[in-house]
Amino acid sequence: MIIDSSLEMCDATSAALGTIDGITKVGNAVDLHPLSSDNATVDLSAGEKLYLVIEVTTLFAGGTNAAYKIDLTTSTDAALTGGTTANIWTTGSLLMTSWTAGTRYIASLPEADYHRYLGIRGTAVTANVTSGNINAFITKNVTNWTSTDTRIG
Repeated sequence: MIIDSSLEMCDATSAALGTIDGITKVGNAVDLHPLSSDNATVDLSAGEKLYLVIEVTTLFAGGTNAAYKIDLTTSTDAALTGGTTANIWTTGSLLMTSWTAGTRYIASLPEADYHRYLGIRGTAVTANVTSGNINAFITKNVTNWTSTDTRIG
């Protein structure tokens, strides 16, 4: 899988959040079109599929029955909180057992009203999440194949 560093939002970035933090930007926002301001949206894929990949690099841990949610968010604001802000995709609320090291979430990016900034926002839903790291990036070529001791080739 080829990763363009300009489309990487998180690189082993801590996703630990408390429930009091609310919806919080995790990692960096990608500036989709820094040199123009005449078009509020952008065609990211130019007719080809693009994928969001989120990889858990460090096990998530937290309070009893802790759940966590990740949103891919687009905004006119780099902090992903002000201006015009919309979620493009979400994992939904998932218990800690879904956030184990090595877990990979892959989503095809939909056609949407993409604004200038694109980034990841996390939410500790039911209890504090005290640890956990992720990678998050956009790519054109994605693979979900992993080797095991029973696969040959």
